Amino acid sequence: MIKTILLILLGLFFVLNGLNHLFNRLTLEEYAHRRGLVAPRIMVLLSGLLLMFGGLSLMTGFFKLYGIVGLSLFLVIAAFTIHQFWRERDRNLQMLEAMHFSKNMAILTELVYIAAG
Repeated sequence: MIKTILLILLGLFFVLNGLNHLFNRLTLEEYAHRRGLVAPRIMVLLSGLLLMFGGLSLMTGFFKLYGIVGLSLFLVIAAFTIHQFWRERDRNLQMLEAMHFSKNMAILTELVYIAAG
C-alpha cells in the first residue's frame, strides 16, 4: 500500500513537471536555448510529453518499465546538457545548477531502484 502511494506521488511529480514544460514552454525554450540545447522548442515539447507519459506510467503501473526508461533518459540528458554546473562562473548559478544536477541524479537512482524491485 505504501509503495503504491509513493509511486503515485512520484508519478504526480513528473506529470506536474511535464505540464510545467507545456504551460511555460516559451520560458523553458529560452532557458534551453541559452544552454545551447539543439532544437529547444522541440526538446521542451518532447520532454514535457515524456515527463507526463513517465509519470502516468508510474501512477498507473501501465508500461512502467518504459516510463522509467524514458524518465531516466530525460534526467541524464537534462543533467548533462542543461545543468552543467561546472561551466558556470557565477557562484550562485553554479550552486543552483549543481543542486539541479544532484536532484536529477538522486531521482535517477530512485527510478533504477524501482525498476530493479
